[in-house]
Amino acid sequence: MEYLQIKGIDKKCSRFIVGTANITDPDGPEEEFKKLDDAWEQGVNVFDAAHSYGAPRVGSTEIALGKWVKSRGIKREDIVITTKCGHPRYFDFNPFLSRGAVHAYDMESELNDSLCKWHTDYIDVLYLHRDDPNTSVAEIMETFNKFKKQGKVRVFGAANWQFDRIREANEYAEAHGLQGFGIVEEHYSLAEMFGDPFGQGSGSISGPQYAGMREYLKEKGLVCASYSALSGGFCTGRFTREQFEKDPESIWEGVRIGYCHPDNFTRIERAGELAKAKGLTIPQVCMAYTMSGGFEVLPIIGARNHEELMSTLSTLEIRLTRAECDWIDLSSDERPF
Repeated sequence: MEYLQIKGIDKKCSRFIVGTANITDPDGPEEEFKKLDDAWEQGVNVFDAAHSYGAPRVGSTEIALGKWVKSRGIKREDIVITTKCGHPRYFDFNPFLSRGAVHAYDMESELNDSLCKWHTDYIDVLYLHRDDPNTSVAEIMETFNKFKKQGKVRVFGAANWQFDRIREANEYAEAHGLQGFGIVEEHYSLAEMFGDPFGQGSGSISGPQYAGMREYLKEKGLVCASYSALSGGFCTGRFTREQFEKDPESIWEGVRIGYCHPDNFTRIERAGELAKAKGLTIPQVCMAYTMSGGFEVLPIIGARNHEELMSTLSTLEIRLTRAECDWIDLSSDERPF
């Protein structure tokens, strides 16, 4: 395993993060716990959760994770806990009650709830799960820094935020002598996001339209935790152009809406050619691309079994050239091999 240092966290952070959104049983399903054990044994020590995970029993994920950490006797100084607050409240039975949750009182309430569920007195990285432009960056940054002063949070993050708001928030923090965002959680993948696969304002920095945000991350030294780094399985190559044209309903709706686009099919076809030439698999090439952007990227992974986990971790040994990356992401038509 490779590790890096995230500014503000006084422990090493693995280059991969375990995603936990699929854990919905608060009692801790043994099958899911074994997957966590497997990743932990391979040296992965960063775990990504959210206050809102676990639907329909919202909050179940963090309860289960707290039980896993406690049952395995994992020392707090050895694990990096990242979680999220501020997800909008959606009430299908009465849309009138639905509202945003990016306010100081929501942030504090959800943070304290997460601390209890994880059985800890601090969170390494706390993200705002979604943005609410109606809340000023001043309120957000002042609240985050209050948590920092209390010792409850080490690093602040923005998940699914737009570039302008991230920059505005960090400029406010800098102007007022405060700590700003040190990490973002966005979709970053070979596949560009052409539609919202989750329907709740999913954020992305993939593709040419987000080149400016990627340059900002490089310039400021911000880390990107990339969720759905294989784009819901699209970047495994198991969904083809022909399948989409003949039977689109056979493809999971999120993948169909988010990634099934002619440009993305071309990207995966080129990734397949490069994989064949290098003796690799398509997922390995796509994951290696994600980690070759010129800024620090920590892919969030959700391997279904040991074989998938080991295949993913093996990409640490794979290096793509700039010419190879440019060819598979359609920045260049000059074949590099």
